[in-house]
Amino acid sequence: MATPKRKQGEATPERPKTITKRKPKQEETKLDVPQEIESKTRPAVTFSIQSWATPIVGLIMLVIGLLVGYYVRPLTLAQSSSATTASLAASPAPSLVTPPVVLPTTDQAAAQKILMDSVVAKVRHFKGDANAPVTIIEFGDFQCPFCGRFFAQTEPQMNEQYIKSGKVRFAYFNFSFLGPESNWAAEAAECASDQNKFWEYHDKLYNSQSGENQGAFNKDNLKKFAQDLGLDTQAFNNCLDSGKYTSLVQADTQASSALGVQSTPTFLINGQTVIGAQPFQVFQQAIDPLLK
Repeated sequence: MATPKRKQGEATPERPKTITKRKPKQEETKLDVPQEIESKTRPAVTFSIQSWATPIVGLIMLVIGLLVGYYVRPLTLAQSSSATTASLAASPAPSLVTPPVVLPTTDQAAAQKILMDSVVAKVRHFKGDANAPVTIIEFGDFQCPFCGRFFAQTEPQMNEQYIKSGKVRFAYFNFSFLGPESNWAAEAAECASDQNKFWEYHDKLYNSQSGENQGAFNKDNLKKFAQDLGLDTQAFNNCLDSGKYTSLVQADTQASSALGVQSTPTFLINGQTVIGAQPFQVFQQAIDPLLK
């Protein structure tokens, strides 16, 4: 069969175009993820668990978790506690006996005497020989548990070895900063002092500590303490209720802060500072050189 010939100048008919959709190359859509990260996202091991076994496996895992927590947690806590203790032991301890607050003098002995004279002039409560070569002033708060520890553990030894023998005169000064019951207790001790019973009331307070601002030193209990000590309760109650010594206790606390007292108990031993409920041996080290 003859193929029809195109006339000269006649356009060649266009063939219909077929549009073929090409799939995008993998490189165009794939995120550029590093190989090591990609490998980490793939699970190393795949477990296939039948649906009927899921509750059993869950129960087993729960029991294992409880056992691990029960036996491992105490060991972890012990290791943590040991590490903390070691850290505290390794840290340098603050000096127990430090110089007094800065005074405008280069003579330390003279500075300590000036400091002691200025504080002694404000103190109202002493026990021991007034002519003792050593004077110790405690800045305390009747609610302070560390003051209570000093009272129970160290002060009795100090009484026996130094105060009763006339070597030390001991004084107490208010630094009441732990709340309203600290203020009331200090005021009550001042009211007892009106009847020459300060130290008896002082001892009663420290023997009656029971938390801070929990009611141990509310005014009803403070009045009961006065009754227990045989004080004139009417005079004592009037003194406490009237707030006779409120301003004085506040002034004592402000004066203590002005001297640089920041915590209780703090002690001045002939102008030297000892901070905290230290063992008796620490006080011995501070007192004995002053007796020579």
